[in-house]
Amino acid sequence: MANLNKEIIIRFQNSKEPIAPFFELQGVIRIDLRIGLVIGRNLDVRKMRERLYAHENEAEATSKVVLNFMELDPAIFLDQQISSTEEVLIKDVTLLEEDLLQITDFVWCEVLGGIEKHGHPTVVIDDIEYEGMLIHALDNHMYLFLREISGGTEAAQLLAKIKNVPKELQWLKIAKEDGKTPPAPFILEQIRNWIVALKAYSIE
Repeated sequence: MANLNKEIIIRFQNSKEPIAPFFELQGVIRIDLRIGLVIGRNLDVRKMRERLYAHENEAEATSKVVLNFMELDPAIFLDQQISSTEEVLIKDVTLLEEDLLQITDFVWCEVLGGIEKHGHPTVVIDDIEYEGMLIHALDNHMYLFLREISGGTEAAQLLAKIKNVPKELQWLKIAKEDGKTPPAPFILEQIRNWIVALKAYSIE
């Protein structure tokens, strides 16, 4: 076992990858959790699960992967019984990502405490409260999805409208600077601007 420890340490020291996330001091390689966010309208959850399992490789796994589904149609989102997959052992997450990007929008999430790092910012416009789901991604951005509005019929109409607007309006993408989360006032202002643009957009 001592020789194995030495071999693993040397291999990672000679690579560009950091040592700590990939092995324990005893020489046992640790398999990290990766959480991916699948974004789209009328998501075929079964197809996504099949794609995930097509990359399963327990013998040579480097990561355990969970896919979370962000359905853009609010009616489907509220009705769906499955919002994520179980953990699946994967050898090459890059190949999985390339596969998923061929059929839908996809990002890897920051992981905090075993779940995706997220928040629920809220803004009030004309006495109507809008709550979003803000997810931190590994591509140095945050993704915000509008999930709840306290405003009766108008709120329901706006939520239903999201699935029919151009993609750049379906969710809000906020850049981070050097990996740092922007100040809260800036995030809230971005959300307000997005909601105003969403309400103003006319669907022919």
